[in-house]
Amino acid sequence: MADQLPTYPITERTCPYDPPAGLLELQSQAPLVRVQLPTGPAWLVTGYDAARALLDDPRMSSDMGREGFPTLYKQKMRPVLKGSFMRMDGDDHAFYRTMLAGEFSVKRVAAMRPEIEEACDQLLDEMVRKGPPTNLHEAYGIPVSSRSICRLLGVPYEDSEFFTTHLEALFDPHRAGAPERIAASKAALSGYLDELVTRKQKDPGDDMISRLVADYLVPGKVERPELLLTSYLLLAAGHETTANMITTGTAALLMHPEQLTAVRDEPQLLRGAVEELLRYLSIFQFGITRIAVEDVTFGDQTVAAGEGIIVSPLLGNRDQDVYGDPHTLDVRRRSRPHLSFGHGPHLCVGHTLARIELQIAFERLLARLPDLSLAVPASEVPFRTETLVFGTVDLPVTWGGRTAGASA
Repeated sequence: MADQLPTYPITERTCPYDPPAGLLELQSQAPLVRVQLPTGPAWLVTGYDAARALLDDPRMSSDMGREGFPTLYKQKMRPVLKGSFMRMDGDDHAFYRTMLAGEFSVKRVAAMRPEIEEACDQLLDEMVRKGPPTNLHEAYGIPVSSRSICRLLGVPYEDSEFFTTHLEALFDPHRAGAPERIAASKAALSGYLDELVTRKQKDPGDDMISRLVADYLVPGKVERPELLLTSYLLLAAGHETTANMITTGTAALLMHPEQLTAVRDEPQLLRGAVEELLRYLSIFQFGITRIAVEDVTFGDQTVAAGEGIIVSPLLGNRDQDVYGDPHTLDVRRRSRPHLSFGHGPHLCVGHTLARIELQIAFERLLARLPDLSLAVPASEVPFRTETLVFGTVDLPVTWGGRTAGASA
């Protein structure tokens, strides 16, 4: 009888910032290991080099409609819809990437910097006005992310609470009734975006949806359902992850005071510190799924056509053959690019915006509240370890009398 495959995902952590021991054990065995998903067996990619090679390989498909595609929970497989660019391959995928490239260009994102800075300063002013303690996730992490993605898409910020509530349902598939909750939230968000597109057709603004309506929908290059789905995916992907990184990254710095001091005292470290936090936290913890359309060999292991893989950024980012002392947070680290935004043709389209948001959010926070600290013992900070996005549930923080001046 064949040995029973280890069940995936593995979520139990001894320390919230270290990968589960069971995952590290699998990583020690090979760059690719067989695991059992709720939907059947698949390959777990545990090594950095294997992850980059397979994510860059055109024989690995993102199409969830293919028979045998690996998923973390059982669901009825359907053909990939137009607009679901994250699950497309080849020319179809390239079309949507080209459509969105200008919206996430360095120039476009740089133009958003003053507004992101202003949003951070206003939120910090309000925090200081109300006084400590506060939940940093609700007071800062969520609204910084919300205002940025609202500005990009052209979503009125006053509607942010609506979509924040529904987006939360999309990142916790393990809750009871999750499929029903996810379906209801998807429907609510899709309906909202449908109304928004109608408004942009009548009254366009300086935002992404208005430009896509004018440049792609009106000329007939895309159909309305495509535009709605693309906008929905960007909204979902861009909101929760950045908000979580702001909060969980702050928690990591507060729990590693020597690293926090270095970033505060040497501002030139900030950009590298953000990259290190992205590597160290790897908040999209369960992985990136693909299916082989042909036999693909890496090293002495072959993924046969029709077999699925899950690339683990969490393990790739902790590969000791790539990163010296990988389980240590080191804001001075100079090492190879991390996998937290993926790799290859499907590299996160919004990575430039996410990086700018994080750099500004941390810079403004640490400058304004130089004596920021946890309001509870570190052991009492709650973490989500069983959800698609790892991180702090809440982050109670406090500060003393040392605050920089209010924004003008």
